[in-house]
Amino acid sequence: MQNNDAYLINKSGKQRMLSQRLAKLIFLAHHDKNVLSRTTISDSVNQLSKELEESHLFLFNEYKKTENSTKLDSLFKIADNNLELLIKDSENLVKAKVYELDNMTSFRAAELGYLFAMDAIVNEYQKRAESNLYKIESNFYIISALCAVIMIAGFFSLWFPNIQLLLAKNKDLEISNTRLKNTQALVDKNLEELDQLRLDLEQKEYYNQIFISQAAPSLAMLDKDMKYIAVSEKWKKTYNKEGEKFIGKSHYDIFPEIGEYWKTQHQKCLNGYIDTCNEAPFVRADGTTQWIFWDVRPWYLFDGTVGGLLMYTGDVTDHKKQREEKQKVEQILERTNEVAKIGTWELDVKTDKLTFSTMSKKILKIKDSQQLYGKTSLSLYKNGVSRKKILKAIQVLKNTGEPFDLELEVITVNGEHIWVRDIGKAEFVDGKCIRIFGVVQDITYLKEAENKLLKKNELLNFAEEINKIGNWQWCVKTNEVIWSLGLYDIMGVTKKGETMTIEDFCSVVHPDDAERHLRHVQATVQNKKFEEPIIHRIISENGNIRTIQVLGKVLLDENGEISEIIGTCQDITQQRMSEIKFRGLLESAPDAMVILNANKKIHLINKQAEKMFGYTSAELLNKKIETLIPERIVENFKTYKDNYFEDPKSIGMGENKELIGVNKNGEEFTVQVSLSPVETEDGLLLSAAIRDVTKQKEDKQKIISANKNLEHLADKLIAQNIQLADFAQITSHNLRAPVSNLNSLLDMYDLSTGQLEKEEVIHNFKKVTSHLTLTLNTLIQALKVKNDKVSQSNVFFDETLYKTKELLAAQIIKTKANITFDFSEINKISYNKIYFESIFLNLVENALKYRSQTRTPEIHVWTTKVDGKAVLHIQDNGLGIDLNRHRDKLFGLHKVFHRHPEAKGVGLFMTKLHVEALGGNITAESVVNEGSTFIINFNK
Repeated sequence: MQNNDAYLINKSGKQRMLSQRLAKLIFLAHHDKNVLSRTTISDSVNQLSKELEESHLFLFNEYKKTENSTKLDSLFKIADNNLELLIKDSENLVKAKVYELDNMTSFRAAELGYLFAMDAIVNEYQKRAESNLYKIESNFYIISALCAVIMIAGFFSLWFPNIQLLLAKNKDLEISNTRLKNTQALVDKNLEELDQLRLDLEQKEYYNQIFISQAAPSLAMLDKDMKYIAVSEKWKKTYNKEGEKFIGKSHYDIFPEIGEYWKTQHQKCLNGYIDTCNEAPFVRADGTTQWIFWDVRPWYLFDGTVGGLLMYTGDVTDHKKQREEKQKVEQILERTNEVAKIGTWELDVKTDKLTFSTMSKKILKIKDSQQLYGKTSLSLYKNGVSRKKILKAIQVLKNTGEPFDLELEVITVNGEHIWVRDIGKAEFVDGKCIRIFGVVQDITYLKEAENKLLKKNELLNFAEEINKIGNWQWCVKTNEVIWSLGLYDIMGVTKKGETMTIEDFCSVVHPDDAERHLRHVQATVQNKKFEEPIIHRIISENGNIRTIQVLGKVLLDENGEISEIIGTCQDITQQRMSEIKFRGLLESAPDAMVILNANKKIHLINKQAEKMFGYTSAELLNKKIETLIPERIVENFKTYKDNYFEDPKSIGMGENKELIGVNKNGEEFTVQVSLSPVETEDGLLLSAAIRDVTKQKEDKQKIISANKNLEHLADKLIAQNIQLADFAQITSHNLRAPVSNLNSLLDMYDLSTGQLEKEEVIHNFKKVTSHLTLTLNTLIQALKVKNDKVSQSNVFFDETLYKTKELLAAQIIKTKANITFDFSEINKISYNKIYFESIFLNLVENALKYRSQTRTPEIHVWTTKVDGKAVLHIQDNGLGIDLNRHRDKLFGLHKVFHRHPEAKGVGLFMTKLHVEALGGNITAESVVNEGSTFIINFNK
């Protein structure tokens, strides 16, 4: 029994050691993960737990075999409960990836409870052993007494071996007790060492976490599994991860955007490699790019093996942006200096050594190997005014520090004459000039432009003088009015250059026109718009009365208020007198005269017209001519009127157009109209002579019916005469300018003194001759179209369009044009094949040539029937033509409406000739930047 008690005591002491070893493993697993691997720790914990359970179960069963004790039952129950918690918490802590204080506290409580219970059980076993020892001693004494009696009885020799055995067992029991006490001391010492180790590890962990988390740089510490052990707050802030938990998480889970290359680099670092980079892009998960630097290196355990990685990184995005911005600014500055031709220079006053920038050397044509000095560099400045200016400026700068800014003429190293702007400043030390520095800019082109501008101003002043035009500028806010010299002459003011006001201007207005002029000024200021030109009279200082025409434009500031009004003033006294004479002639005409302006509205009528139609001149002013025509024929008349304005030509009295007029009372009568275009400075006017031919109409109808055939021939002759007149007019107009240019060039050649001037005249002579040759060839071809009799045959619209597309295939492919057509209504007419193909080619090629650069060309070609006649439509979505400006000259020779290198102004001219040669007509509809539609009525 005594041996059994010693064994149980020894076994209970071992249980305490097993529980302490288990606690040490758990503690190491959560405070220094790199001492043992997680797998090793987990296996050791499982083995210790199993051994602890089996030993505890053995102790409990052995105890139950001997005897029952209420106290031991309670202690074993407490030990059971704490052992169960101890094993459960150890398993949870080993499995946990993140250290949890609550789990560790529970584990330590269970551990202490189990230790205390086992200590109490050992104490109970010791007490029981002492009790057993006491019983043994009592029994021993009783047995001894019995033995003595027996011995006395003669059997002493029989019990002596038993006594020796008993004494030996007693000695063994004393040895066991000694060992048990030593074991208890060793357990207590191990427990103290474990507590101290735990405190040291906790303190080390605390200090490490404080160091890393509060470190100023962006630091992170990771284990071999690339899981965070510690991370600084700067790290979180750098990567916008404030508030996130890092400890125990994988680096690649925190940053899923990390690619395979960096993962490979990390593995190399875990094998001892140090990876550093000063700048590299880091594309974040949200698509943004962050520029960072890094230093990634391994950290080592006490045994020299790699424990994980230390990462030191930083965000240099702002620094990189600033550097890029700085580089961009420097590049822009360098380009600006190059474009503006600005260079720098510096003079060391002590050594007299001059230093030039690259651009300065380029401006002055100085070689890189060439060294200039201050005194010798003065020879670069042209002798005379420029050299005197720079010498004086440098002397003043040295003495007083006053900087200079001069425009000087320079002779470069290779002898080229240029103009420069030279700016210089000085640096002083202790009142003494030690350095002069500045910039130099090549302003040759500015000087040339300035000289050209002066010449143009002289020409403008000359043009104003010839045309009796002046310009003015009224600053509304200061009420100052600036006049040109020409305007002083027009106004007859002798004191030129004085500051004028609007009141000064109003003071010279004729009294009869003053109120109208004032209303116009007030309306301009109120509406912030110069509505229409105003014509009024003025009285000059010498009392002369003149008539002037004033045009203006209102300029607004950023607030929408008038800043100034600018304009021109022209002396139209002579034109006004001519107009009065014209009105006198108009009134003396026997027929009713109606004058239409460029807007196709009534501009003027005479007394005969007032009498014929019953309206006053004021009632018809700016009214449409359709007011004098019955409504039922207005549309036909508008077409004729529009066509006439597009191609104006004089129609004599023998070629009158008969219409039906209607007077103010609604009475209709037959009229005869003679139309004539009148070119004026205000533009094209249309003069219509109208005669009431109601009676003559009846007589004429009889003559017409009797002489129908003769009239038909006469019409043909008239048409030919009109065509010849048109051709003569075109020829005169298009040959006059080239011939005049040739005469001028001959005069310039005679006046030329230098070879270069003569060569330039000859070059211009060739250009004018080439243009004249082209014009003559075009006119000859046009004359041939007008005079030749052309053959006609059946032509097909679809076949002709297909041939046109083949001819223009390269352009169609290049522009990616889409050409559609619809000839379902009519696909065949009798026409001259050459003319027909030329019409298609010119119009389709123009649609491609003058296409919009912002959209794919769309060309649609289709035919319709109008009154049984074939009509061709060619529509595009190109640049379009401003018909309000160019309608009258749309089909004129050499008239171009867009800047295109191949534009000659011949295509539309020849197209119109081809169409009209066979009795047809061509019109156009166009909107700027939307496209054009050309309509050809073949009259067949």
